Amino acid sequence: MTVAPTPETAEMENEYARLYRLEQQRAKALAAISDAGREIATSPDLQRTLRLVINKAAETLPMDAGVLFLLEERSQRFEVAVSHNLTPERVSRIKFAFDEGVPGWVVAHCEPLIIDDATIDIRVHPAVVEEGVSSVLAVPLITRGRVIGVLNLFCQTGSHAFDDEALLLARVYADQTAVFIENARLMDELRHSAMELEARVEQRTRQLEEKQKQVIRAEKMAAVGRLAASVAHEVNNPLQAIALHLELIAGDGLEQAAQTSIALVQHELDRIAGIVQRLLEFQRPKHGRAQQQDLSALLQDVLTLSQKQLQRAQIAVFEQIPADMDPILAIGNQIEQVFLNLILNAIDAMPDGGDLSIVARQSNGHINISFTDNGTGMAPEVVDQLFEPFFSTKHSGSGLGLAVSHEIVTNHGGTLSASNLEGQGATFMVTLPVVGGFGAGSKKVG
Repeated sequence: MTVAPTPETAEMENEYARLYRLEQQRAKALAAISDAGREIATSPDLQRTLRLVINKAAETLPMDAGVLFLLEERSQRFEVAVSHNLTPERVSRIKFAFDEGVPGWVVAHCEPLIIDDATIDIRVHPAVVEEGVSSVLAVPLITRGRVIGVLNLFCQTGSHAFDDEALLLARVYADQTAVFIENARLMDELRHSAMELEARVEQRTRQLEEKQKQVIRAEKMAAVGRLAASVAHEVNNPLQAIALHLELIAGDGLEQAAQTSIALVQHELDRIAGIVQRLLEFQRPKHGRAQQQDLSALLQDVLTLSQKQLQRAQIAVFEQIPADMDPILAIGNQIEQVFLNLILNAIDAMPDGGDLSIVARQSNGHINISFTDNGTGMAPEVVDQLFEPFFSTKHSGSGLGLAVSHEIVTNHGGTLSASNLEGQGATFMVTLPVVGGFGAGSKKVG
């Protein structure tokens, strides 16, 4: 015999069923939140994570569509990051100022918002109403007290679709998303800071290496200079005695053959004397007082001086030397010595003739003067040793010309460097500061 349920019993059964369904919904929501949390914690892809959040929300909340807005830092505007169940055309229609509408209210008040009937609430954008939206739930994404986004959910099936349970779940999704975005931002800042630190360390390392090279070079030059002075003085005394006795012998009416031999010896002695003089100049470069100099005029003077040698060597000179460059602060004859040495080196590099290009340009408080020949060039290992004392690729060279030139340019606050394409010529670059970059007025150099 079946006993019919009483109204009280039926009501209790309905309540139990409702609670059971609610518990199932909560369990499903918690499982979805757990899945989303694991994905958010491990995924490096922000776009993928944001799409996961809104899709999980769609699984557990009574929503038909949704949009997740994020603050775009550069433009300081909120833009659609991801959407659910909305075509790109429909998403493109969601345009409004963020001091207006539902997201604008959420951003301004830093609070979530439930709108039970979207058709009568003026905060709902008309484009949303035209899409048939009946209910709206909007939750802010908050980090460090600032709204960085808005999770906006829509229901088209009826009004009063979102309750406190839906709000609680939506806030969990929003909070997890905000944490992930903040972590991603911090990681990006950390990577950027690490890259900046690495770049600064590399730059500082290069500077220290360059300083170390300069110190080693200065010490080497000082040691070589002292040695050069000692050798020059030791050689100079017997050299003068030999030269004096040669003059006496040459005046004793010797035969022509003997006179020729003595003349040859005298010529070689003159060469030795020249080397000794360069050694002394290397150890004690000429001192002087720097004055404002017209660099184009200095270059023209040197070209005039070397014109005959260039013509005999069949070398054509192509000049690009502006006449309106700012003056440099320099000892004129020292800078001319550098230019002349570079031109003579170019002549030696083109024994069969060729072209020499001299180009001067001013930029960033400096004047750059390049001397480019189209000779045979130099081997890479030669370029690294060019400015070392006594290093020379010439059979009769002393190896002091470029070393002295380098010292002169360095003492003027500039640089002298060489670059080379083997078999295609070489370029020597002199960089000197203009007045104001190196100093003003007179200055002792050398």
